Amino acid sequence: MRPRYCCDAQCLKKAIKTMSDEIYERVLSNPKFAAMTASRARFSWRLALIVLAVYYAFVFASALAPDLMARPLVEGMTFPVGLAAGIVITVFCSLMTGVYVLRANSRYDAMNRDLLNEVGR
Repeated sequence: MRPRYCCDAQCLKKAIKTMSDEIYERVLSNPKFAAMTASRARFSWRLALIVLAVYYAFVFASALAPDLMARPLVEGMTFPVGLAAGIVITVFCSLMTGVYVLRANSRYDAMNRDLLNEVGR
């Protein structure tokens, strides 16, 4: 039996969609995909909880110790501890984002490439 060739755009789109669906199903059923998504989810939840803990600590410190937050950072200055803490939190959260991006670019992208190479065979 001869293979059927697509001669129009609609037939070609249908063939591409069928191939894409097959690859999609192979990726979803691969145990490496489940391991990768579970690892990424655990890591992102850990970072999210760390960032939330830092934010909530700041909020609680502001609510429970407003005198501490209003105190000048250095005697004789008008720059308060609360403002300095806010700047530190902003920098910290940016660093946490950088940590996630580094991990995603190094570990998860490599895992994704390996998975696609394996499934694409």
